[in-house]
Amino acid sequence: MVEEEAALLGFLYSHLGQVADGNLKKVMWNATTVHMARNFSPSKNAGNKTAEACEQKFKMLKKYYYAVTDLNDKSGAMITLENVDLWDHYVKHVCTANDTVKGELLSSEEHYAS
Repeated sequence: MVEEEAALLGFLYSHLGQVADGNLKKVMWNATTVHMARNFSPSKNAGNKTAEACEQKFKMLKKYYYAVTDLNDKSGAMITLENVDLWDHYVKHVCTANDTVKGELLSSEEHYAS
């Protein structure tokens, strides 16, 4: 799954020049779908590659990014590749039931590996 996420982000990054007003348009999501479907077959966990699925995955990854950035800014945690164990600790022990991202946060093992 991490490989697919890296491919998704890599494709979008390589096509930044086609982004209008900072927003990805439907045409871009359709191109992303073609790229992802060509490189990754549907699986039990990933399902079919659709424009909506790619867009939702991107929004989820963006949410994770901002959660880590916010945590770094507010607490000075400085979560980096060198200290990913801090992120694992935060996800496993510090998050409370009231955290809106509690169920969505992933351990660093999967996402920092790529």
